[in-house]
Amino acid sequence: MIKSALYAAIGFAAISSIALAEDLSSATASLPPGTFTTSAHSDEWKIANALSAGPASITERAAVIDWPSNPNDEMSHGRVLRQGSNGWTCMPDVPGRPQHDPMCVDETMMKWFMATLAGKKPDIDRVGLSYMLMVEARQGQGATPAKDPSQVKEWFHVGPHVMVVLPDSAKDALRGINQDLSNNQPYTTLLSSADVVTPLWVIPVAKGGDRIKEEPAK
Repeated sequence: MIKSALYAAIGFAAISSIALAEDLSSATASLPPGTFTTSAHSDEWKIANALSAGPASITERAAVIDWPSNPNDEMSHGRVLRQGSNGWTCMPDVPGRPQHDPMCVDETMMKWFMATLAGKKPDIDRVGLSYMLMVEARQGQGATPAKDPSQVKEWFHVGPHVMVVLPDSAKDALRGINQDLSNNQPYTTLLSSADVVTPLWVIPVAKGGDRIKEEPAK
């Protein structure tokens, strides 16, 4: 009987480890059709998902924070999932999207996000950078975020990209840049209708639907 219990415990442990591995692999695997990103994941899953947004040279020492539980809260209300030491911060998927969209930002871009989400002027005085190498799905420019993502008639699938924010003094340099999300070309976006917002320059490095896989050096 003891032996049977031992075998059962070993079997349960094996099943649990497989389930865990499957759970973590889903942090970067394509979402099944008709499903959307959600915040209902373990911290380990969110960390794996968040770190997939950037190159290893950035993510290995980056902090990881969760999105605020209340969408109206500032990013400062997001829970710290892992401490970092290089000034970069990675965040897991935004809930309610048809594909993964984690992000890694530097200190300037984080300042931009915190101010923009709060409807404040970011006061950017240097170039900021963000990686989204797991691609992104967005509604149209200026669209009000849908409460029910299944009701969105059209999603724009943007390929792996980097985002750049310019100093306030240089934002006119982006005047006239493409704003079409469907042509795989660099475009500008505000992510907010507030007049004080500095535009972002989104630069795709692959087509929508493509992925970038980082290969170890030989």
